[in-house]
Amino acid sequence: MAEPQQLPRASLAWLLVAQAIILVPHSVHAPLWLWAGWLWVVTWRWQIFRGAWSFPTLPVRIALMTLFAGGLILSYGARLDMTSMVGLLLAGFILKLLELRRRRDLLLTVYLGYFVATTQFLFHSGPLAGLYGLLSLVALTATLVAAHQSLGQFRFWPSLRRAGVLILQAAPLMLVLFLLVPRTGALWSVPSDERQATTGVSDTMSPGDISELAQSDALAFRVTFEGEAPPPADRYWRGLVLSDFDGRTWQQSQRQKASHLINWGSEPRAQWRDEIDYRGRSTTYEVILEPTRQPWLYTLPAPRSWDQELGLGQELRLAKPEPVQQRMAYRVTTELDYRYQAGGLADWERRQDLAIPSGSNPRTRERARQWASEVDSAEALIDRLLAHYRERFRYTLQPPALGQETVDEFLWETQAGFCEHFAGSFVFFLRAAGIPARVVVGYLGATPNPLEDYWTVRQRDAHAWAEVWLEGRGWTRFDPTAAVAPERVERGLDFSLSEEDSASLERRFGSDLPLFQDLQLRWDVFNYQWHRWVLNYDDELRDRLLGDWLGGADLWRLALAITLGAALVLGLLVAWIFWQQRPRYRYPADRQLARLSRKMARVGLARRRGESARSYVARLSEHLPESQSALNRIGHLYELVHFGGNTSALGDLRKAVSALSVRSKPAQTE
Repeated sequence: MAEPQQLPRASLAWLLVAQAIILVPHSVHAPLWLWAGWLWVVTWRWQIFRGAWSFPTLPVRIALMTLFAGGLILSYGARLDMTSMVGLLLAGFILKLLELRRRRDLLLTVYLGYFVATTQFLFHSGPLAGLYGLLSLVALTATLVAAHQSLGQFRFWPSLRRAGVLILQAAPLMLVLFLLVPRTGALWSVPSDERQATTGVSDTMSPGDISELAQSDALAFRVTFEGEAPPPADRYWRGLVLSDFDGRTWQQSQRQKASHLINWGSEPRAQWRDEIDYRGRSTTYEVILEPTRQPWLYTLPAPRSWDQELGLGQELRLAKPEPVQQRMAYRVTTELDYRYQAGGLADWERRQDLAIPSGSNPRTRERARQWASEVDSAEALIDRLLAHYRERFRYTLQPPALGQETVDEFLWETQAGFCEHFAGSFVFFLRAAGIPARVVVGYLGATPNPLEDYWTVRQRDAHAWAEVWLEGRGWTRFDPTAAVAPERVERGLDFSLSEEDSASLERRFGSDLPLFQDLQLRWDVFNYQWHRWVLNYDDELRDRLLGDWLGGADLWRLALAITLGAALVLGLLVAWIFWQQRPRYRYPADRQLARLSRKMARVGLARRRGESARSYVARLSEHLPESQSALNRIGHLYELVHFGGNTSALGDLRKAVSALSVRSKPAQTE
């Protein structure tokens, strides 16, 4: 085989390194046997390179393909989703090693590697994933560089240095294209496997669900307010409304799940939206929501305007047409002071929000009817029920287990629970008294980051509260948890729990050292900026930036910006190349001697190769007798700096060379 077709040893080594780097991020979802298969293929490939083993025959290749395909089917089943397709791509990338015979095979494998390296962003999209993707890019480019070495050379690390230089040269152009070229959809916006577990608040609520979620410090979403943030009492992030109760679990009714109750941004304004009476206290904010694999979003009530692709449900919840499979950003304007359906409820709504399971929780039913007969208004009954919570109940992450009659046991026996216990029992009691009520789940509160102007909401902020329909007021929020632990609303979860529960959370969430907390805050800021300006950089943000920089986002402005940006990048690259090719001098005096030679070259008296400084000055004095004194001074200063180490004379040497002038070409001498 001719040398240009053979594989240099360094290129094969770099390819194996690149494959290992690319495969590591997929360890979280790819089957472990894939790593064992890769190690076996690598061993075989290296033995082929050493000449110890031969290339696999066609039957062996078919057997390997069948083995890998069978393993994928056993691992993923017969489904064809994104995760299984990535697994198939990884298997092909691994088996390609056994087909490397010529350099063109290596190049094809490297080009495939560039594509495979991008698939990690389907599963990881943080700043560390970006840095790791850059590492994969460098390793693959080093493989390309090494592939063009001669067979007699084995230069492993120089290939890495050259690859880094190439990527740095391409980085400015990449930045220009990223900022100016219209978006066509990011790789991380591809929907992921819907079979993965739901993250965060779910569409059902049973005793213990939210208290378990409150023990997670995982991020739910980040919020950036325009202007001042609303007060703590208004930071109720509305998610779902639950109206159906089976005696233990709250969930949406079948009618609530109907998509026709959502007014999408592309549709005409729904008539029911006229029942929202906006009364002021407007606040605008941007939410960066973590993947939830659910279609509902989180907002402060009541939304007045939102992004075009979203919709508002009849229960004042914001929704997306498809589940949130990847991190997303959306902007909402909310009016915190509002009334909704103050004029009355439809018959089906009233029946839905008064329904309770037949025969369940008899003690609560009887007590609700009794208390209702002893007061003259719904508001008075609510005040009495809240006073009952306030006087007798305890707020805890570890409530006693409840039996079949969950509401009876909680209200009249255990009297210790978390927000789902309070909200569920509160709504059941009012329904039993003939007052429409429903459960709302979402998050309560937000924590500001002191290093940046945004707020974080975590899974531990998950919360449940109640909404009650009152004559003339419509749906009104009541939070029975606040009656028991008012600190939960004003200061957050940590300040509302017992010492035992707080100590448990501290052990779970890690160190409280100031240095550790400061590092956490700074890392969170970095993550926030990455998600906001890199992952969420879309056409709207691009147009906004172009409007600030160029005065508009017209096509001609965009073309001009790309042209000027490319010209600037090209100019910097050319300047850098010329800078790299500039003459380099080991001693400072030699630079001035070179200047003298370039000046004398204009009259045909350039310094000859190997000519010493003294001989050169003597030859110049012979041809230029009128400049003999100046030349002798230059020669003296050169020797003083170069041999005598007198650096202070370097300035005089530079001035002497600059002052020397030759007006005409000297006469030729024999």
